[in-house]
Amino acid sequence: MWQRNRVILPFVLASLAGLLACGSSNNAVPPPSGGFSNSNLSGTYVFSSTGVDANGIFLAVVGTLQADGKGGINGGMIDVNGLDVGPSSSAITSGNYAISVDGRGRATLNSNTSLAPSIGLAFVLTSGGGMSSVSSHGLVTEFDGNGTGSGTIDLQSTGSLQSSYGFEFSGATASGGNELPFAMAGAFTVGGTGTISSGIADINNNGISTGGTNGLTLTGSVAAGAPGKASLSTSAGTFNFDVYMVDSTHLKFIETDALPAVAGDAFTQEASIPAGVLTYTMGGADVGGLPLAMGGFMTSDGSKDISAGFEDYNDAGMVNTTPVPTFSGSYTPLSGGRTVLTLNSIYNGDNQILTPTVTFAAYPTSGGIGLLEIDSAGVTGGVAFAQTATSFAASQGYGLNLTAINGGNGSGEFEEDDIAEFTVNADNTFKGLEDINDEGSGASGQAFSGKLKPDTTIPGHGFATSNEFNFNYYVVDGSTVLILETDQTQVGFGSFLEQGSIQVGASPQTHFMIVRPKASARIAGRQRNK
Repeated sequence: MWQRNRVILPFVLASLAGLLACGSSNNAVPPPSGGFSNSNLSGTYVFSSTGVDANGIFLAVVGTLQADGKGGINGGMIDVNGLDVGPSSSAITSGNYAISVDGRGRATLNSNTSLAPSIGLAFVLTSGGGMSSVSSHGLVTEFDGNGTGSGTIDLQSTGSLQSSYGFEFSGATASGGNELPFAMAGAFTVGGTGTISSGIADINNNGISTGGTNGLTLTGSVAAGAPGKASLSTSAGTFNFDVYMVDSTHLKFIETDALPAVAGDAFTQEASIPAGVLTYTMGGADVGGLPLAMGGFMTSDGSKDISAGFEDYNDAGMVNTTPVPTFSGSYTPLSGGRTVLTLNSIYNGDNQILTPTVTFAAYPTSGGIGLLEIDSAGVTGGVAFAQTATSFAASQGYGLNLTAINGGNGSGEFEEDDIAEFTVNADNTFKGLEDINDEGSGASGQAFSGKLKPDTTIPGHGFATSNEFNFNYYVVDGSTVLILETDQTQVGFGSFLEQGSIQVGASPQTHFMIVRPKASARIAGRQRNK
């Protein structure tokens, strides 16, 4: 049973999309199932997982690992930050991994962090498998008794800092021993010495926006390294980070301060909001503090107006069964990498009615348009992508990641993080295997099967039922699909990505935020109630 007026905890997360008539399926790349092995993980990778520890308190893990292509981990670094365990950084002393033929893998990383002497990861690779010798990207969940979370794994390439980045971080802070949601988004330009010459930021602290529609001036510095260091300063405080570079266009941040504790990604800035259909998912908390997730489409004119807005939602298990009336909106001219997006008459959990206006700071980047609510009426954030296709290939393997909050049937909410690999058939059925982590209690190799039902009225939209969870889906392109869980007992979202054809850096998992309600979210000494 979901209850209102609870303390909430956010974390960055992830989001099957419309298998409409697949006339191109005869030319699809053969499914990679059967083609993956340990050799596909070779080199230095940057990984992340953001979620909760085994007590349900915010936890983020970011680092690098050095895979030898034979099942061994030869080194790397791990940063950990959580409200219970605090920030720490440690070298990886050893480890191992194993990859199954479908691209799902497990890794153990031995180190000496404040969390545990070893950290486990479950992942599904979305490139490689016979189509390339080394995988460049995958979807991740933490998979051990220490907790759970979702993120990505990316092959690291050499590069130097570019001039301008947009970022999205989320996590938690504390007041009076209670855990409270905390999120940041912004943009900065960094000079040759690493000094930020111009920057802007937005902060949402437990539903209160600092900076409003104007944002906050951002100063500080960013430097590359293994890891690099960053210091971001606003009138709301100075925030210090370790920084892991995936490549020159994509950076991962994890805060090294005790409070707040946040983590997230930065991508190179884009010059505009593109014209055309935008596919989006957003999540966070409604006005009563319960988990809320949304997904859909909206059309941008490339200048200032939003039209033809379409929205599905899951508000603490209350799922819309009829279409929400079309919404509209507008956005301001881009300034310093930021625009203010106002959406009219969308559902945002406001006493079960359509909200007159919801306002977001929007940051267009090479990894999508980052969104953070700034109207002090809730805590929601997410991402929008320019839609370039409304279908994806049948007879092809996909990697999936889902992050969700389960209502616990009245016994206490808990987080669930899943990765899966499956193949979609020509008749819209799908079948594969799933690894599930319920807040530190894991189950590997579970059957995952179901059927897709394309929407005949909204291109790129559809519905899915499975033996594990039900969801609506939203196509971004032929290889990237966002999902919104539509079960009454669980609120979640994520994505699935084609194995063998993935635009590295554009994964939805780097943007998603979902907020977890807790009846007694105390920072220390809590007992897990599941």
